[in-house]
Amino acid sequence: MPTLEQSAVLDPPAPEAEPWAPGPPPAWTPPEQTTPPPPPRRRRPWRIAAAFLGVALVAGSAGGVVTRELEPSPTPSTTVVQTASPSQLAGDSLDVAQVVAKVEPAVVSIEASTNQGPFASTSAGSGIILTSDGEVLTNAHVVNGASSIKVTLNGESQSRTATLVGIDTSADLALLKITGASGLPTVTIGKSSDMAVGDDVVAIGNALALQGGPTVTSGIVSALNRSIDTGSGQMTGLIQTDASISSGNSGGPLVNAAGQVIGINSAAAASSQSTTAQNIDFAIPIDKAMTVVGQLRSGSTN
Repeated sequence: MPTLEQSAVLDPPAPEAEPWAPGPPPAWTPPEQTTPPPPPRRRRPWRIAAAFLGVALVAGSAGGVVTRELEPSPTPSTTVVQTASPSQLAGDSLDVAQVVAKVEPAVVSIEASTNQGPFASTSAGSGIILTSDGEVLTNAHVVNGASSIKVTLNGESQSRTATLVGIDTSADLALLKITGASGLPTVTIGKSSDMAVGDDVVAIGNALALQGGPTVTSGIVSALNRSIDTGSGQMTGLIQTDASISSGNSGGPLVNAAGQVIGINSAAAASSQSTTAQNIDFAIPIDKAMTVVGQLRSGSTN
């Protein structure tokens, strides 16, 4: 589904913290248009102004749009109900259940906590297991600034401690390592360069930090090579999809019909009073993400 999914803190009247509730879905809000824009002389790539830390930044030109990174869902206090070609697993149509069965065991929920004096905050995101000894890839804005990171594996109720191996805020990617892990299931990495507009995809993640396992949605690749501006700089070459992505999905996988990860979910769009936006979501291509992973493993951070 850039800081998740991050909030301002006011001086509290008492040291008692209020219980967390899931944050709102990420928003992509176009500004009001008072006069119709002139007809375009040539096609240009979309430029989307993204919100960071939950604050929307309005695009400067008429007809522009506003985006916001997926905000990490605060942990709720109560329960709320190998590289290969991107061929499909079986049959002529997308078999979502079969895709999920292959990928879900290696999708994790992430809880990042920040302590600042008497104040504490906890937010939730998603990640994918890259290696059997516990390397996990997620978005930088899920864990940036966290004092402690907990990872819960699919099917487990007890969270595990994780440490930050490296972080690249400009690429919005972070590499974690689960302490003392071995024999873990891992995802299969696909090739985002093989994807085409119209290809089937599935998004999996810890949407709204709901209890009972990951949320699964399906859709298609809506566009390629999208660019957005964020509080930490411009992100380019993104995959656009109509697979529904919500707060808490950040860092989760976008998967092709063969059950291979082809993107890391990072941002989504929402409507304003004057413009409607539906199912316009963005993922970092896995080809780029794995290049960054190599840099983070070698100690190169940003």
